Amino acid sequence: MFLSRENEINLLNEDFDKPNSTLNFIFGRRKVGKSSLVNEYIKDKKALYLVSFETMASLLIKEFKKTIDIFFNINKNEEISTLDDLFYYLSKSRINNKIVIVLEDIHNLIKIDKLFLINFNNYWNKYLKNMNIQFIITSSLLPNNFEILQISKKVDNKIRLKSLGFNTIKKIFPNLSKNDQMNVYTAFGTNPKYLSFYNERKDFRTNVKNNFFRYDGSLYNEGMNIIKKDLSDAITYFSILYSISMGNNKIGDIASFLNLKSTYLTRYMQKLLDLMIINRITPINQDPIKTKFGRYEIEDNFLKFWFCYVYPNANNITSNKIHNVQEHIKVDFNKRLLPSAYKKYIFEVLENNPEEFLDYIPKKIASWWNNKDLEIDFIAYNTQTITFIDCKWIKKNSLESDYRLLENKANSFVSQLERKYIIL
Repeated sequence: MFLSRENEINLLNEDFDKPNSTLNFIFGRRKVGKSSLVNEYIKDKKALYLVSFETMASLLIKEFKKTIDIFFNINKNEEISTLDDLFYYLSKSRINNKIVIVLEDIHNLIKIDKLFLINFNNYWNKYLKNMNIQFIITSSLLPNNFEILQISKKVDNKIRLKSLGFNTIKKIFPNLSKNDQMNVYTAFGTNPKYLSFYNERKDFRTNVKNNFFRYDGSLYNEGMNIIKKDLSDAITYFSILYSISMGNNKIGDIASFLNLKSTYLTRYMQKLLDLMIINRITPINQDPIKTKFGRYEIEDNFLKFWFCYVYPNANNITSNKIHNVQEHIKVDFNKRLLPSAYKKYIFEVLENNPEEFLDYIPKKIASWWNNKDLEIDFIAYNTQTITFIDCKWIKKNSLESDYRLLENKANSFVSQLERKYIIL
């Protein structure tokens, strides 16, 4: 099932119509849908598909050449031993009508050749840019130095795929109650494959038990598999993600939870950022590069749920002692994960259809907090109006009380714009 990537498809189609060769990068964490997007896009186009996999460089180059020969109907025994040779060989192919060339999973190529992105700039300049092609590269790794690489200056489109939105749940499970739709969104995320394991004939708790809390459950090992695929020191990364899932989103709090020094965690946090497994968010009025107020969140709802409840309970699950785990989730899930998932959903709505709640198109929407434990879920503004927004999944106080509290918090945010307030 292919869902909700129309903007990316349109962007690639516009790029394909250009009268010259173009270069596109698609970045996204594992299981976010890069392959699904590419396959949907090329289904009506002639495309050469080269998939990188973890093997010796010589074997990968040999497989690439075989795929190129089949695609162009070449019958040569030419010896190809380097990637430079391979791209030169490819450039000699005759192309009358524009084609798409996909180089998928270059994070695997980078494991073989750490200088691949640097060298690819030469391959593009020497061989590829003069062909009649649209070149698409996909990767589960977005290096933090990508923007300063020469190849980044040649890119026509850099697409970063995020998780599908809440509407995916609505489309797949239109008959579920709104509460159950939010439950599914919070625990299973929006990956259509994961959602395919959900049985609508059974209630939410039973689905969680069958998929997450059984040794043979479809999703029991999934979080572990995602992390281990790219990270060698998995224990440290598991521990960091567990800490974040428990609500520790400042690097100092993460380090304290793990009884480690913040400086020790820096390179691990950067790797998780490069793999797009976590995001670093900053207050709306702060420079993301300079601010020390950065917070970390797990990008995918599914992975957050997995580290919050499956990872710390592996022993109980493997020994089939899950009653206490289920009773804990019954109480904890609603106050720990649902409010942040609801906030994430509201942000989607505000981004995609701001006029549903605001009477203007905002220049920016983001969260805000300061160093005195004041936090506002979202602030939106244009040149005239600033709106302060709080999201309440669980209603603890009266609306009047929540409204006054929001006004008081907003007084700490300096702005001369006309002020408005919304409680959702």
